[in-house]
Amino acid sequence: MDNKYLDKSAYIRIPASEVKIGMLVAELDRPWLGTPFLTQGFVVSAPSEIKKLRELCNFIYVEKQGRLWADKRDPFDKSNLAANAFSSAMPQTGIFTQAQRRKPFLAATIHERPPHVPGTTFFEELPQAQRIYKAARSSMAQLLTLARTENRVDMSLARKLVSSLVRSVLRHPDPLMWLTHAKDKEAYLLEHCLHVCILAVNFGRVLRLEARNMLKLGLHGLLADMGMIRLPLELLSKVEALTEEEQQLVNSHPLLGRDLLMNSEEGTCFASDAVINHHERLDRKGYPRGLDAKTLPQYSRIISIIDAYDAMTSPRAYAQEKSPLQALQQIYRNRGKQFDEAFALEFIHSIGPYPPGTLVELKNGCVAIVLTSAPKQRQLPVMSVLLGSDKLSQLPETIDLSALDKAGNGGKWLIQRVLKNGDYGVNLMDVPLAALVASKLPDKQVLDQ
Repeated sequence: MDNKYLDKSAYIRIPASEVKIGMLVAELDRPWLGTPFLTQGFVVSAPSEIKKLRELCNFIYVEKQGRLWADKRDPFDKSNLAANAFSSAMPQTGIFTQAQRRKPFLAATIHERPPHVPGTTFFEELPQAQRIYKAARSSMAQLLTLARTENRVDMSLARKLVSSLVRSVLRHPDPLMWLTHAKDKEAYLLEHCLHVCILAVNFGRVLRLEARNMLKLGLHGLLADMGMIRLPLELLSKVEALTEEEQQLVNSHPLLGRDLLMNSEEGTCFASDAVINHHERLDRKGYPRGLDAKTLPQYSRIISIIDAYDAMTSPRAYAQEKSPLQALQQIYRNRGKQFDEAFALEFIHSIGPYPPGTLVELKNGCVAIVLTSAPKQRQLPVMSVLLGSDKLSQLPETIDLSALDKAGNGGKWLIQRVLKNGDYGVNLMDVPLAALVASKLPDKQVLDQ
């Protein structure tokens, strides 16, 4: 999308297919907000960034040839070997073991697998998703109680729980994502385990994994923080800063989670992957073991990102929650250091600035809840308007920002700011689903996820 305020004298327009490492990207052919690049203008530094630019854009504006670049080499020079870094299917990070090189890197091979096509509309799946979510909460409570009292995990119940989530996400991914935004500070651990699982299953769908691998990734997400239940309860609800001894105890929860699984039938295969490794970092500054990046499996890298995102967007005893966009910005800033670069970019793009369930205030003063959005237009979602400009309740009205934008009528309906669940008296779990479904869009508005 051309920016009429951009001084193009210092830049040239090139096809996205010609972008190379070292180029300074100044402008895209689409809004920045609809991409995983959360800074408007950046130096291309990794093959994963090249991949996303080529996927999302037809052309971009970059700094002209002959100026100084990040590595003081001219990336337009055909003799520059770094320009060919994207030619390899494997990220050029040097952090993969020989065994891992034999496995396809999931973020680099997405388009080699068939996409999952939704089988229902958002509105058809929402009532089913609510029933599944409530049943999953009950099962999660049982799992945590058993983990605390008997120091083991009922893997049969865990698999049944995750299987129900996988089936819902395959029918349509957004209703369950919508429900993860209704959060209770008093039930943080229960909801965190469940929501990380839902986010993991959804991301598995984005990566186009088979259903059985979505189940496996979801189980890793569900189990990752189960070890927290073995900590003293007062630590989980402490408002004050932890002492050094208390922090060390909290940092032992991945080891406690591993022990839980080692005591559980069929649990040992999960004990040495995401459960024990989800707080390790690529820069070796993680815990509990400070592992070198080359030892971290792919599922560990994925759950690390999702665990951090859900923690940041959840109200906790000692911290206010961040908005989804604030959390994604934090992940973006720490990509390549704390988080795997390629998976971080894919996750940011899959969530978008206004994920399903986000409460927003519009430019005309109305209050709405985001329902769903198309993958390439996350900044223009479908919303249900619940409060009028006077902040009084009204019958839900469905607005498709993407359709309004195409017609040139979207101005007053654009999103002004993100709200917190509960603002203006709107609680996600209190929204009448019957009225919401009755306000649904025509069938032709089913989004290609």
